[in-house]
Amino acid sequence: METHPLPPDLASSPFHHTLAPSLNKTHACEAAIGYKFQDPWLLWEALQAAGPPVSHLGIPRYEAGNLRLAIVGDRILDLLLALHWYPTGQKRVAFDTLRHQTTTNVSFTAVGNRMGLSRYITKAMGAERTGLVSPRTMSATVEAVIGAVYLDGGVDAARLVVGNLGIWVL
Repeated sequence: METHPLPPDLASSPFHHTLAPSLNKTHACEAAIGYKFQDPWLLWEALQAAGPPVSHLGIPRYEAGNLRLAIVGDRILDLLLALHWYPTGQKRVAFDTLRHQTTTNVSFTAVGNRMGLSRYITKAMGAERTGLVSPRTMSATVEAVIGAVYLDGGVDAARLVVGNLGIWVL
């Protein structure tokens, strides 16, 4: 298995020795979403639920878990949807309807559950014991994965993964 050095901010964490083994989950997740990351640490970040244990790394960038990447993913999903809608010549109301049907927390939670993403998410302390992933965490993780794919491979890679996840057909 190929190794990837820790990003400098993670390498300086006192918990760095526990991070590298979690790449195994990222490799399995890559297979599930049908995309191989050039920088697997982006996917690692996307799979970190907000709250402990990720906040214990002591690195401000990771205290919010995957929520920063989820914001990127949310905006990329809007962009992909607009790029799909625009050539149709349909009115704005058609875009709004399509957006409200496909980019909801409920639909992202269903996508994440169908793809089995809960196996790969590093959960907050309480959820780690039960193994359960809240709908809010699942939805944020789906968006974060898409954001990570975009940052790693661009719009075409994000479009591919959105299709692989079955969010909508583009």
